[in-house]
Amino acid sequence: MVHSIHASISNELDNFFNSDLKFIQTSLNQNKNSFDESEGIFKRLTNNDINVEVVSPFREKYILTKEYIEIHDLEFDQIKKITKEEYKNNLFISYLINGFDEQNITRTDQNVFVIDDGNEKYQFKYVNKNTLQVRFKDNMDVTNIIKFYK
Repeated sequence: MVHSIHASISNELDNFFNSDLKFIQTSLNQNKNSFDESEGIFKRLTNNDINVEVVSPFREKYILTKEYIEIHDLEFDQIKKITKEEYKNNLFISYLINGFDEQNITRTDQNVFVIDDGNEKYQFKYVNKNTLQVRFKDNMDVTNIIKFYK
């Protein structure tokens, strides 16, 4: 019974992230006691690659594929490639690219669930049917909240 609940969560997430989405990412840097905010667009392409375009406060574009992530700094006209080997341990990016897996998903209530592999922890919360909030700490111990909107 538990397995079917987890499968439905992974299906929900896969379906949500197959949509064109807008997002607002807020980062709380406790060391500096400051908030940083960026806005952008998340789009899954027909070949299953993902385009993430940050439009504010600076312009960047990320192309996520099964083999690499390409980072385009649009203001400085620079491109950097990160190989799969460098990002394979990032749980959230791996799930976005390869699909969500119920293995590490735990539902804490009707609209909230957690993905935790022991190294990384992501809290997902449906604010409503068109808004999904993801909360996590990055490798610099900065708390990030990303709200994705359909």
